[in-house]
Amino acid sequence: MIKDKVVKKGSDIRWRMYICEHRKKYTSNSMRETSTKKMLCPWHVNASCPKVNNPDSAVFINKIVDEYNYVLNTEAIAFREDKRFSEEIMDDIQFLTEHCRIGATAQRRYLEEKYSFHIFFSKNIYVTIKRFHFTARSLSNDTAQMSDWLDN
Repeated sequence: MIKDKVVKKGSDIRWRMYICEHRKKYTSNSMRETSTKKMLCPWHVNASCPKVNNPDSAVFINKIVDEYNYVLNTEAIAFREDKRFSEEIMDDIQFLTEHCRIGATAQRRYLEEKYSFHIFFSKNIYVTIKRFHFTARSLSNDTAQMSDWLDN
């Protein structure tokens, strides 16, 4: 599912359409044979958050078209769920990054050994490490500079 059309009033979203990732049509300008996942799938959901008579800013589903023009692959959804890190794994990555300053390759080896039941992909480990890795820019912010000044 991807976000498609949107109607905003100021900074507030008042209406949005969610569509299947296979919904649109792809036209290639290439002379070579190409393939695409775009196949005009009819699935979509329209949601709105009216301003009038809606004091709680509730979101309403106006329309659901629950039809697909392809076979749904439930294994792909299960695969995406299996890639997610548990809270325990996230804590380990945070500790190894912030306190031990261990690189991605060593962290992957450690995690694969400790959590042998989980499948680890390098890209997911890199993205997670980046969340906890301090950069020169983050270490030079106002709070860090004030802490250094107080230490001196």
